[in-house]
Amino acid sequence: MLVALATALLSGCSVLVPAITTQEREQMAKLDEMEMFKGQKALVEPLTLYEAMARAIKYNLEFRAKRMEESVAKSEEELFQLDMLPKVLASAGYTNRTGNAGSVSQSLTTGIMSQDPTTSRGTANGTMDLAMSWNMLDFGVSYFQARQEGNKRLIQAEQRRKAAHNLIKDVRFAFWKAASAQWLEKEIAAVLQTTDAELALARQVENEGLRSPVHALQFQLNLLDIARQLEKTQADLAVAKEELAALINLEPGVSFRLSDDSGDMISFQKLSMPLGALENMALSLRPELRIEQYQARVEADETRKGMARLFPGLELSVSENFDDNAFLVYQHWAQAGARLSMSLLRTLNAKPQLDLGENRERLVQIRRHVMHMAVLSQVRIALHEYRAARSALQRVVMENKVRRRLQNDIAFRTELGLDSQFNYVQTAATSALGRIQRYEAFARYQSALGRLYVSLGLNPVDDKELDADVPHLMRALRANDSRCQEMIFFTSEKSPMVDVRVVPPLSLVELTRIDVAPSSKTNAVASSQTETIVSSKTDAVAFITPVSVTSSRTDPVALPKVDPVPVARMVTVPLPKAVAVTPSRVVPVPSAKATAAITLAKVSVVPAPKIAAVPTIRVKKDVLVQSSVVPVYVLGRKPTAMPVGERRNVRSSGTRTAAN
Repeated sequence: MLVALATALLSGCSVLVPAITTQEREQMAKLDEMEMFKGQKALVEPLTLYEAMARAIKYNLEFRAKRMEESVAKSEEELFQLDMLPKVLASAGYTNRTGNAGSVSQSLTTGIMSQDPTTSRGTANGTMDLAMSWNMLDFGVSYFQARQEGNKRLIQAEQRRKAAHNLIKDVRFAFWKAASAQWLEKEIAAVLQTTDAELALARQVENEGLRSPVHALQFQLNLLDIARQLEKTQADLAVAKEELAALINLEPGVSFRLSDDSGDMISFQKLSMPLGALENMALSLRPELRIEQYQARVEADETRKGMARLFPGLELSVSENFDDNAFLVYQHWAQAGARLSMSLLRTLNAKPQLDLGENRERLVQIRRHVMHMAVLSQVRIALHEYRAARSALQRVVMENKVRRRLQNDIAFRTELGLDSQFNYVQTAATSALGRIQRYEAFARYQSALGRLYVSLGLNPVDDKELDADVPHLMRALRANDSRCQEMIFFTSEKSPMVDVRVVPPLSLVELTRIDVAPSSKTNAVASSQTETIVSSKTDAVAFITPVSVTSSRTDPVALPKVDPVPVARMVTVPLPKAVAVTPSRVVPVPSAKATAAITLAKVSVVPAPKIAAVPTIRVKKDVLVQSSVVPVYVLGRKPTAMPVGERRNVRSSGTRTAAN
């Protein structure tokens, strides 16, 4: 019977853990997916930068795990604080036996054993007691343990701050990469399509021998290099949206767009704080240094806890007891006591315990010094990277302006037949690649700005705002970002991120016939016009200062203030009154047939074309002289016509300046 009972007990103690089935895994995956995206606000409007940051703070799974770790540390702190309280134990018991607990006794003096058995307890017995005890040694150890757990909770809070810094930095970079991908997606595809078409045409030209083989192959090689760079950029940008979606915990497969007004302006921000002030800020705000300081407290309390265990332990106890034994005189009684205990062998560990504590504290101090130096280095490196990214962005913006002007000039030369279509296509592709590089440079600049914020330890949002909803978080993030920029930067110098376009386009007027007086000269013709250039973006507006057009030689060519005339029509210019024109005033001339000079009616803003000079024309009376007509490539439109007169010097401080 005993063998059977033992076998049954052993069989019951053996535990078989079944493997998770495929069906259970599938169910678990579905439940996890529902929990991952549960309670998230739907993304309806185009995503802005600060909304992306707010969603990352609210929904990012890794950041939520960091916040949960902080909550666990807080619960552990509260649990260990309860260990300092006295121990209160309530117990109750019941026993029953088959026979009475009878016994006989023997006299110690005579050695005579009694013949009649006696008992002092019945066959059934119940007991109850309520006891409270407090050990001073356990209280001291629990006190230091609770302090350690409190510091560990603060460490978890700093770990959460560090995770927030890195999360916002990653969101900032991923957002601008995704924005670049969205803005450049169609342009890259169009340029690649044009490049492929021109490559096919170049191969045909090479096969037919219409161009030099060296030039044809060089042209193909240049286009292939541009196409390779474009495809590499396209591949890099293709995953940008997926990275951003993962950071904001957006459900896979959900389509979203970024706000079009997120990148209209480039802010070239100059630091207003000196390097020493930035380093002091980092040393006081960086979570890594605070973690090391809290860790030093933990190690110091670990040493104190080890030393406390070497002291004697004094335990005080008090209890209330009840026993239903009928043989007891007092079945209900109270009891109090004190007990002193000490481990004698543990005292031998005093010296090693002290040495261990000192070494731990010294190690923490050295680690803090290492982190101190690392923080200083990171601030300097982040500052250099920010300045380098800022300078690179400025260079790329300037380079794109030059590329745009070069493209317009080559387009102008191509229309005149002075340059080849192949050269224009190559220049246009290079210009498109430059625009792509500008957006990439802007994303790197934003990433460098994020690393600078992280190196300084600037909080993206206050701790009390973490549980707010997404709109409130957006406002808090925007306000906090503005405060940080005002604190460490001068006022931003802004330039348009999107190309400025002339709206509406200006028209040109063609002079086909000119009436001049015999053997007459006119003074220089001066004209100026203020032109407003407005971007298609609502917040990118540029203004052109007055553009002065001044001839450098005597000029018989004049255009009256008349309505624009369609191209290719011949018109005779009426001379209502002969006047002599100076740059500052108009003076009547006695002779009505002496000379005529009329102010130009319109000035066209184009990418700085040059107007060829024409010497003074001397003709007889009433002779009509037809002027030359030159096609001009104006802002990507079809060629129109403009008169050729004296060479003019054009000076302006505007974004797009040129005049004829």
